[in-house]
Amino acid sequence: MRSPRALTLLACGTAALAPLPALAQSVPPDSTRTDEAGTLSTQAPPGVRPAKSQPRPAEAMPGGRPGPAGLPQNIRWTEDWSKKPEADAPLLEKIKHIPIAGDDVYLTLGGEARLYYTDWHRSSLGLRANDNNDPVQSRLRVLADLHVGENLRAYLELGDNREFGEQFATPPNRDKVDIYQAFIDVTVPLGKAGKITFRPGRFEMPLGNGKLAGVREGLNMRFTYQGLRATYILPGKLSVDVFAVKPVQIKPGTFDDGPNHAQDFHGIYISAPNRIAGFGTDLYWYELKRDRATLTAGVGKDDRNNWGGRLWKRGPHWDLDLEGTYQSGTFINKDIRAYGAMFEGGYTFDAPMKPRLGLRTNYFSGDKDLSDGKMGTFVPAAARLPLISEAAFFSFSNLMDIYPSVTIKPTPAITVMAGPDFLWRARKGDGVYIGPSGSSFAPYGSSRAIGTDLNLEASWQATDRLAFRLWETYFAASDSFQANGGRNGNYLGLMANYRF
Repeated sequence: MRSPRALTLLACGTAALAPLPALAQSVPPDSTRTDEAGTLSTQAPPGVRPAKSQPRPAEAMPGGRPGPAGLPQNIRWTEDWSKKPEADAPLLEKIKHIPIAGDDVYLTLGGEARLYYTDWHRSSLGLRANDNNDPVQSRLRVLADLHVGENLRAYLELGDNREFGEQFATPPNRDKVDIYQAFIDVTVPLGKAGKITFRPGRFEMPLGNGKLAGVREGLNMRFTYQGLRATYILPGKLSVDVFAVKPVQIKPGTFDDGPNHAQDFHGIYISAPNRIAGFGTDLYWYELKRDRATLTAGVGKDDRNNWGGRLWKRGPHWDLDLEGTYQSGTFINKDIRAYGAMFEGGYTFDAPMKPRLGLRTNYFSGDKDLSDGKMGTFVPAAARLPLISEAAFFSFSNLMDIYPSVTIKPTPAITVMAGPDFLWRARKGDGVYIGPSGSSFAPYGSSRAIGTDLNLEASWQATDRLAFRLWETYFAASDSFQANGGRNGNYLGLMANYRF
């Protein structure tokens, strides 16, 4: 049975979703979209073009197009505060554009305060004993963004991350005051040929739609990287993103984070919007080297190349996103031959509450024979685990799923989505991989069925700056999974997020 505290928070969260029409007017109708955390914003997922009636989304890359002017964004450095506020504007608007020298040299100040209550019942679905956990995450951010004309920028973001009431610690939730992001952008204009922006420093780096290389919004500390990123942009036609970075290693103390020298991440990502029958087209290659990786087949060095492509389109009714990726390389001297395929699409009706029927399906390969000297288990670079559900019960290895869903918008500021997600192992010869760490149940020869996630998500964008989220996932384990140690599980999440 759920704890009294959880029931109280659930009741409060449900009440918070009651519509407030006056507040809802601050969110432009038909322009909202869920980001990786699910928070409603006018920023579409990176690379997804909105309908013509909607504001153009931000491009989460150096020198990319900023989001709609005057609105906080999920990726904070994509915001546009270039317009000088009125003389009688509130203080929180004045600090978004502090003139220093003329109109094109200005400083933006901002931040974020987030509380996130999470309640897992069997967070590892029986893989480990005593795995219930119900912590409260607290995330605080302050940022300063200096613009010196159009071609020079310096960005600094400090963060403080805590976890309270936990039964066991989640390391990415714990990081006292530290440098979260710090980088310089230097842009070289090329006239009609576009521009190149160089970004040395520490930064977030979602790639494409953020499914395989995302930002990890569900925990206090997102994925950040340290190194160099350079982007060539020919506006509206082409972007070429090249990077050579190391993931930032999170340590719980103050100002003690640094690059993880046991990992190396580099590659190239090319995107061309509207190139094939109105579809956007992405091509990419990147390599992630890890000195130590853990899979069912063993523990050792993992050197993994990812070769992939993507087609995407979003109109006023239809939206779809199709991506395929192939992995090569070596794992403990075994040749890697793994692959993944992801599809997400839907249709939005012109009807009250704008119902959308959606379908998401994914396939991530597993290893059919752990003793044949080959490695078929797919491992993503920086997975967006809420692709399966916010509960993050499963990682993207040896997994396939089908998730039909229904989404409605009772008001322009409220979005509710629900549906069942049916899950299977891709290969019987491989295990079931649990959570961000990828710990796994041993392979078993019975049915590949893992179980079903029953998902409910609700979002309320109360104002431009304040958002609330609720998640509920009940996992019903299959008979074969239970026969091999798996268990049913449940997840409840309640989030309040204020960005200024």
